[in-house]
Amino acid sequence: MHNVWQDRKCLVTGGAGFGGAHLCEKLLACGAQVYVLDKLVHDLSYFRLQGFERHVQMIIGDITDSAFVRLLLERFEINTIFHLAAQPIVPISNTLPMETLHTNAMGTFVLLEAMRQSLFVERMVVASSGAYYGATTTDSALLETDPPRTATNIYASSKVAADAVTRSYGGAYGLSVAVCRFMNTYGPGDINFTRLVPRAIRNLLNAEAYHFGARDDGSSRLDFLYVGDMAEAYMRTAEAMPGCRGESFNFGSGAATSITDVAKKISIRYDGQERTPIFAGEKRERPAIKYLNVDKARKSLGWEPKTALEDGLNSTLEWYRKNWKMLRKIA
Repeated sequence: MHNVWQDRKCLVTGGAGFGGAHLCEKLLACGAQVYVLDKLVHDLSYFRLQGFERHVQMIIGDITDSAFVRLLLERFEINTIFHLAAQPIVPISNTLPMETLHTNAMGTFVLLEAMRQSLFVERMVVASSGAYYGATTTDSALLETDPPRTATNIYASSKVAADAVTRSYGGAYGLSVAVCRFMNTYGPGDINFTRLVPRAIRNLLNAEAYHFGARDDGSSRLDFLYVGDMAEAYMRTAEAMPGCRGESFNFGSGAATSITDVAKKISIRYDGQERTPIFAGEKRERPAIKYLNVDKARKSLGWEPKTALEDGLNSTLEWYRKNWKMLRKIA
């Protein structure tokens, strides 16, 4: 089968981050020429620990700098853009709303405009989020046609804006752009220890109390997607261009899993003991439930989640064990 990625010039914004690094890994394995645009590279990131800097063209810069972005696309004759750069931390978004909106919404607009004016860029895939759908409590898988709902954080609003403007550029200008909406991606290399999976592993490896703070009461049921399946989703979406121009796609497991159960699974896989996770959030009258219907991606892109939760957690635990001597400095 023909490898569509061999020698293709791909720009990954936010490529030094958690999801971006896994996408770079997959693109490199397929023979692509990978260019990474990011503000910085963390010393203990998956990107650096796995040695990807030696195999990509690293560019330090800001996606909201329109002149810089336009020059970059033309200078390197970029063919495909994967736009993952964002301010992704929900609590920070409420503390720094303007900065979050500027990066997540305006940064996306800058890239779309640069693409529109480019002589070389043929397609762009934009990372959206399940946050697009806001807060939900109904036990029903969300469809791409479901509207945005009111959210309690600025991060969700910034993703709605980026999502909407991307799809509008597809319709208004005929650009080959599409949006990927993901839920709770986990896997090796996530160094945001406020998230459920890395926090659980940190607590275990540091022999600390199995405590998850006050952001949840433990009743939430959410969609969890392994990061390798996420990387595959980005590439499948790009490969479907221009046939899916202006479209949005959900990517997830297609099922809602209790966060309490996930924490227990991690504990069992760590040493065989089922610890009771402590969630100190105020008790909810109705639990949060959010998971995505992935039928559209399955039918249109031939994508489906390949990694079972148990297998993904095993791989994730193995990576943190191997690298914990270094990671514990920041955990």
